Amino acid sequence: MDAPPLPDDPREWPTDPFALLGVPRSAREADLKCAYTRLIRKYKPEHAPDEFRRIREAYESAVEQSHWYRDAPPVRDTFRDFPLGPGASPEPPNPETSETPGQPHETQIDPAVLPAVADPVEEAWADAAAGRWADAYFALVALTNAHPDRADLPLRLYWLLALRPTLDDNRTRHDWLAAALTRAHLSGPATELYQRELVTDPQTALYGPYSQLLEAPGASGANLLALAAQRLAAAAPEGRWAKIELDLAALVLRAGELDEVQWLGYLTDLAGRTAYQRPAVAARCEALLAGLKHLELRHSWAFDRVDEQRAAAGVWQRATEVPEPIRRVVAAAWTGADIRAALRAASGWAAVDPGAALQKCDQVIGEGITILVAFARVLESKHHSAPIGPEFPPDLIRGLVRGHLANRSPDDHDYIVVRRSLIRLLVTERVDPDELAEACATDANYLVRAIAEHIQKDGALRLVYRAATVPD
Repeated sequence: MDAPPLPDDPREWPTDPFALLGVPRSAREADLKCAYTRLIRKYKPEHAPDEFRRIREAYESAVEQSHWYRDAPPVRDTFRDFPLGPGASPEPPNPETSETPGQPHETQIDPAVLPAVADPVEEAWADAAAGRWADAYFALVALTNAHPDRADLPLRLYWLLALRPTLDDNRTRHDWLAAALTRAHLSGPATELYQRELVTDPQTALYGPYSQLLEAPGASGANLLALAAQRLAAAAPEGRWAKIELDLAALVLRAGELDEVQWLGYLTDLAGRTAYQRPAVAARCEALLAGLKHLELRHSWAFDRVDEQRAAAGVWQRATEVPEPIRRVVAAAWTGADIRAALRAASGWAAVDPGAALQKCDQVIGEGITILVAFARVLESKHHSAPIGPEFPPDLIRGLVRGHLANRSPDDHDYIVVRRSLIRLLVTERVDPDELAEACATDANYLVRAIAEHIQKDGALRLVYRAATVPD
């Protein structure tokens, strides 16, 4: 039968670990595990961190105590071994088990019952649960200073300052998380919390107490590169190249501690991300990769990727006539970065003045066309993945075009002249150029038919329209 549910208020939970888990003290370790799993399905760490911690600590304590009961020496049953009934008679001694003269007598005794020792950490945490925040905080600070090798204590202080930042005027939760990471050698639960901080607030999580993390003594090469990769993923979209360079310098000093294949992967990723905005850093990565040439046969993909990125970055850097919002989208797409922010900026740029955007794209020549083609592919993929909206009736589209031409003098009906005002009309009315070309291809007015024919061939106009109307 399932154990009764725990009270809603954690302060009313049992202090005995077996009672909290809802199992008897004779429970096997497998039963303890089942009880623990049942509870954490309800009290997940991301939703109920305090409850999850209580359950985890109860499980660990119960497992340890179950070893005491299981490993204790057997207790001899006097009434079974020496029956005292009136008809009882002693059993004849077994020669194989009976004691021989001179053999020491073995006495079976009950295991000693040790008095419970109060855990000062748990006492401090109980103060926090009871609302005595300051008492709990300063008690844990003292314990943290007294036990410099324990990584769990700074984590508790991290949570206290996350909930009550005013407890300490000189430190924030970030100071304690950085201390926990250093003590844990960049491993364990602290890394999960740090990843969350990097995602939610990279401005803070890359600097301050976190600046020296890659210099943490005792951290393995795998942990160093894992943390460096997380920091790179957070810093690159924000353009925090100076911090990325400092991280690279810290890793170079510890290159002898790093796994060569993992180091190869990190350098390849970094070279690709910096090839556009920081070519000097990319060149530094290539110089370091030269020391890993012996891996090229087994990991040729990495060296091929660096070559491709170098060539693409060269085209991108030379194509200065391409509008900057478009260049940024292409750089993000080619490096595999998140393009959403850059794409929103490009869409806003095109939507504000579609005619001016069209004129800028018309001026692109040579290698810059490669950048526009790459941008067009990004836009097409976004439009194809978006839900299909309602189509304009062909008659309405033809009416819009006729009305647009009617408001212009006959000398302004040339497509080269009319296309800038036409792109504004299409963006304002959200009429896709392909829809217009199809609707107007058979119009009775030859001017309308001519516009449809020109639009079918006008890649720059379609590009600006797609950019200005890119779906969110």
